[in-house]
Amino acid sequence: MSKGIIISALLCLGTAIAATGQNNTSSPYSRYGYGTLVDGVSAQGRGMGGLSVGLRDNQHTNFGNPATYTAIDSLNFRFELGASLKSSFYSSGDSKSSDFSGNLERIGLQIPIKNWMGIAIGLEPYSIVGYKYSDSYKQIEVNNADTLVNSYAGAGGINQVIVGFGFKPWKPFSFGCNLKVLYGDITTQSEADFSKSKNKNFYHTTLQSNTIDVHDFAVTFGAQYAIETGEDKSLVLGATFEPKNKLNATATKTIVTTGIDTVTTEYDKAFELPFTLGFGASYRFKNKWAFGVDYKIQKWSDVEYFGEKVFEDRKQLNLGAELRPNSTSKKYFNRVAYRWGFSTANTYYKVHGDTNRENLLTAGFGFPLKRGLNPTVINFTVEYGFTSLSNKDMMSDRFLRFVLNATLNEKWFVRRRLE
Repeated sequence: MSKGIIISALLCLGTAIAATGQNNTSSPYSRYGYGTLVDGVSAQGRGMGGLSVGLRDNQHTNFGNPATYTAIDSLNFRFELGASLKSSFYSSGDSKSSDFSGNLERIGLQIPIKNWMGIAIGLEPYSIVGYKYSDSYKQIEVNNADTLVNSYAGAGGINQVIVGFGFKPWKPFSFGCNLKVLYGDITTQSEADFSKSKNKNFYHTTLQSNTIDVHDFAVTFGAQYAIETGEDKSLVLGATFEPKNKLNATATKTIVTTGIDTVTTEYDKAFELPFTLGFGASYRFKNKWAFGVDYKIQKWSDVEYFGEKVFEDRKQLNLGAELRPNSTSKKYFNRVAYRWGFSTANTYYKVHGDTNRENLLTAGFGFPLKRGLNPTVINFTVEYGFTSLSNKDMMSDRFLRFVLNATLNEKWFVRRRLE
C-alpha cells in the first residue's frame, strides 16, 4: 500500500473522529459555559499529570507546545491515535448514580522537514458537552405547590483541527505555532416542570434551550529552551501563549412558557475565548528519570459569553514524573516507560456563585514494540478525577478513565538495502 493511500485513509479516519468525538463525557458540570475543557497533551504527558508546556520528547507528538515539533528525528514519520473509556460516579445526598462513556478522541500526524524544522497535523476536541439528569424539590412552600422537577440535557462541543509548525533557529531554542480551526455546536436545555404540582394550573412549565454554532480560527505560539546541564542531564524551559479571540459564533436562546408565550433571542459576536499563558519546565537525568511542572492561566473573566462576562480566571498546576530504566535493554520491562502525575485547576464557570476545583491523579505505561531510540509505543494511562466542591450540598462528580494511545514511529526516508 502506498504512503499516499495510507495518509488519505488516516485523514478519512480523522473526519470520523471529528464527527463522533463529542460523546466522551457525561459530567453534569459540562452544562456550564462551553463545557468540559480538554487539554491538548501527548500520550506521554497524559500519564504525567497532563504535562505539555515544558515537556520535550522525541517519541510523541505534543500539540500543547508547538515548539516540540523540532524534537522529531529527521528521518521519522509519526502517526498517533487515541481513545478512552470513562466510568463516572455521581452522588447528591442519598442519591447515587453512575454512567459509562467512551470514544476515539485524538488523531495526529507529524513529519520532519529538516533536522531543524517539523510540522504536525492533528484533530482533537477543545471542549465537550454531554449530560442528562433531573432533580425534584418537594414541599415547595410557595402558594402550596408541592413538587417541582428540574431537568437538564446537553450535547456537543467544540472540535479543533490543528496545523502546526516548529523550527529551531539555533540549537538551544525552538519556536512553534499552531493554527487551529475551531468548529462545532453545543445544544443545551433546562426545564422547570410543575405538571406534578397540586397547583399545576397556577404554575407554568418553562423550557429554555440554547444553541451555539462555532466556526472560527485560533492561534497558539510556543517556545522551548533545551540545554545540557551535565553528562546525561538536560533541562527544558517552555512557554506558550494564546491571544484572546473574538469567537465567530452564532447562538439562539429560546424560552417557552407553556400556555403563555415563546421568546427567542438571537446572538452574534457575543462569544470569546480567553487569553492563555503557560510556563513549564522538565528535567531529565541518566536517560532514565524525568520530572516536570506546568502552570497555566486562562483569563476567562475577560471573555464574553452570550454577551456577558460570567466566568472566572482558570489557574492550573500539573506535576509529573517518568522512569525509563533502560531504553536499549534486552529485558522488555526495562524498556517500558512508567509514569505518574497530578493536576489541579479551578473551574472557569461558577456554580451557586463560586468555582469548584477539578483534581486528577494519573498513572501510565509506555510499551515499546521494538528496541531503539524511536520505537512504536503503545501507551496506556489510568486517570482518577474528582471535584472538590465549594458547597457540600452540590452533586459530587468522580470518574475513572482508561486511555489507550498508539504512537507509530517509522523511518520513511531511509533507502533500504537488499540482503
